[in-house]
Amino acid sequence: MPRIRILPDHVANQIAAGEVVERPASVLKELVENALDAGARSLDLAWEEGGRRLLELADDGCGMGRDDLYLALERHATSKIRAAADLDALASFGFRGEALPSIASVSRFELHSAEEEGQGHRLRCEFGVVKGVQPAPRARGTTVVVRDLFAQLPARRRFLKRPETEHAHLWGVVTRLALATPEVRWTVRTDRSAPLVLPPVEEPGARLAPLLGEKFGRLLPFASGERPWRLSGYVSPAELSFRDRTHLYLFVNGRAVRDRLLLAALASGWEGFFPKGAYPAAVLFLELPPEAVDVNVHPTKAEVRFREPQRVFPWVSQALREAWAQAKGELPSVLSLPPKPEELELDAAPRPVAPQHRSLWEASAAPAVSALAAAFPPEGALDRPYAPLPAPSRAAETPEAPGLRVLGAFDATYLLAEVPGEREPELWIVDQHVAHERVLYERLFLRRHAPAVQPLLPPRLVQLGPAALSRLGPFLEELNAVGVECEAFGADALLVRGLPDFLADRDPEPLLEELLARLEKEGRADLDVFRRELNAELACHAAIKKHARLDPALAEALIRDLLACEVPHTCPHGRPVLKKLTRSDLERSFGRRA
Repeated sequence: MPRIRILPDHVANQIAAGEVVERPASVLKELVENALDAGARSLDLAWEEGGRRLLELADDGCGMGRDDLYLALERHATSKIRAAADLDALASFGFRGEALPSIASVSRFELHSAEEEGQGHRLRCEFGVVKGVQPAPRARGTTVVVRDLFAQLPARRRFLKRPETEHAHLWGVVTRLALATPEVRWTVRTDRSAPLVLPPVEEPGARLAPLLGEKFGRLLPFASGERPWRLSGYVSPAELSFRDRTHLYLFVNGRAVRDRLLLAALASGWEGFFPKGAYPAAVLFLELPPEAVDVNVHPTKAEVRFREPQRVFPWVSQALREAWAQAKGELPSVLSLPPKPEELELDAAPRPVAPQHRSLWEASAAPAVSALAAAFPPEGALDRPYAPLPAPSRAAETPEAPGLRVLGAFDATYLLAEVPGEREPELWIVDQHVAHERVLYERLFLRRHAPAVQPLLPPRLVQLGPAALSRLGPFLEELNAVGVECEAFGADALLVRGLPDFLADRDPEPLLEELLARLEKEGRADLDVFRRELNAELACHAAIKKHARLDPALAEALIRDLLACEVPHTCPHGRPVLKKLTRSDLERSFGRRA
């Protein structure tokens, strides 16, 4: 008996599913692409428990007859290509004939379709075993129902994330495909958000705000070239930037892709228009002749290969540079703008403070920063008047710098101090913003002091987009616990009713955006991660800003409070707080010592 055997079809399908069906979002992507290939102009989607319990898609495409229902579940059975030569000029999303049999092999699967009004059949399949086909009249089109995904594959099911996370991934698929198909009507119903209806529009730009959030409606359109070689899309103006690249959407011939060449061309295009570490938002639609791009290079067709990369890269890069140059020309120069006002309450009265960091907020502190004294009061402190404690603070008792002497500040941002050191004198350079950020972070997060809440009148409506809201949804209770009083408002917005009193004069939208960006970069969203990132952002927004002048006594108190922290060397985001130069270091730099 030979040792090599041909695998049964249901085993081969489950193996193929490991490449095609990674999670509910990949199932949804395959089903929607099939519907679009069938000519659908209206899509009705629904899911429950992040797609694990139910995924349903109804379309008004061309539909299928009874015999085609059976063939649709056969591997490598497709209506989209006939010969190998067709792969060189693909005009459809799908072509391999693997998606439906792979999905049907790992779920309870139902396919209901009709080619004409009043006709139709329904096929039922459970984990790769067809249970039968019955007549079932319906309107022209197809409905696919996927239930209990991976229910008989516990190892695969364990790798799925929480329903909230899968829910956000599903919204990501909807966002990308809906941007690529402005002519299609979309209706999305879920068990975790209000229904979303996207009517057909002429241009993708009309869908930026509903899908991505209100601020993305400010993206500027551009176009370059003529069909069949055409590049169009939308880019953010110079004043709208982000901390990562999560707001870049790339499409090649209507297909959402991840392509290194296009990302490199994008980076080349925005160079010089955005500061280092800041990234724009961009939605790019690249239209090429089908034979100019190969999409058969990845199981999920998420990567492409250009036949003329040396032509694509400079074209895309130059077109984007011209788009950002034009956008920059429409904006006022920062040199012509009035100076930004200090983000400090100059006349606010002193308020209760946490005793372990009392030295920074003595009554003698400069009034320019006394408003931050109440950033994180101890429990019960809000109910009694402020009275400085006679006992020395923990920071004042620290033995780490007994002879610390503040020399001044460079650029009203970096504090300069002389410290005796263990062996020889040292020069310390302290970033006052990140130092204060570390002090506030430990007070809020490590010691869990709850701030007072200042109501916002009127409440602030922050448009986030469905995907971002679903990602933030599980943590609304934690947001409220630290003073950001908010609630979901519809399918894509958050209504902020109050902020911690030390942020009452700030706009909550940047805080929420930066928090979401950090969660996305983290790659996971459990409560501990969220709490850490939330408190880090709160501390960052409340900390003394650069160019805020401190008198020597307050500067010294800040350094001593920093040394009282459990982790004084970095801010909560990992940036260094303190640089040290010994006398020997300086002498070597001036050639006084070998």
